[in-house]
Amino acid sequence: MGLKQMAALMLGVVSFWACNQSSKKDNAVVEAGFRAGKVKKEQFGGCDTVANKGVSVIINLWQPTDSGVVATKIREILTDKTIKRLNSYGDPASATARLEAIKNPKAAFEDFQKNYNEFKKDFPDAPGCWEVELHGDTVMTTPKVLFYQFDHYAFTGGAHPNSFTSYHAFDGKTGDEIEMKRFVADSVALLNLVEKKFRELEKLTPGVDLEDAGYFLANHKFFMPANYVFTPEGVLFFYNPYEIAAYARGPIEFTIPYEELKGIIRTESVF
Repeated sequence: MGLKQMAALMLGVVSFWACNQSSKKDNAVVEAGFRAGKVKKEQFGGCDTVANKGVSVIINLWQPTDSGVVATKIREILTDKTIKRLNSYGDPASATARLEAIKNPKAAFEDFQKNYNEFKKDFPDAPGCWEVELHGDTVMTTPKVLFYQFDHYAFTGGAHPNSFTSYHAFDGKTGDEIEMKRFVADSVALLNLVEKKFRELEKLTPGVDLEDAGYFLANHKFFMPANYVFTPEGVLFFYNPYEIAAYARGPIEFTIPYEELKGIIRTESVF
């Protein structure tokens, strides 16, 4: 082999190695940007426990910290969800009139506080602090998807506070939110399996009428929970209070292992 041929061969090897290392580096950056993050904490107002009044908003949300497109998109979606939930407790007319109320949590809190103050003018003796707490964290991350849990607690008067949990999936390539049903291959088989596990958890035989047993059904038919999520152990199904049972029952949740979900879910789209 001549010197020119050898030099060309060495150049090719070096170029291949460099490209391979660059590819690995790029993948590492994507993974770090997708998975690396921290909890962002915000607090507005406060409750006077002595006078039993006031308005409090606490927000603790895990967010990706990378400056890339995927992480930025996820942060934007989480912020939007936060503001919409806070605005649901404010004065609708005011929130519409004040465009800044839909742009940041502080302005949304101010509308919430305004609504509380108006309420206290009409009912000055009404006790209780109005509170909203939002907590968010990852459930599981894979190279393809980030699964997220959003816990919501609120008390704005009444017999008891309200709380609910929602689950969300974010595309690892774009940061866009995607629906959980995208990972379901056979929705009929999944519904049947979920009902079977539900009855086992609640100690109900297949012949027991769920409505006669006190559960809430949709058009007299069993239904999937609005929220379910993929975890390392399997798929977690979560019925919030009031969704299928009375408030006193609390949330109803159970996990079905992946082994029992073969052919029903698209694991290749998750992992």
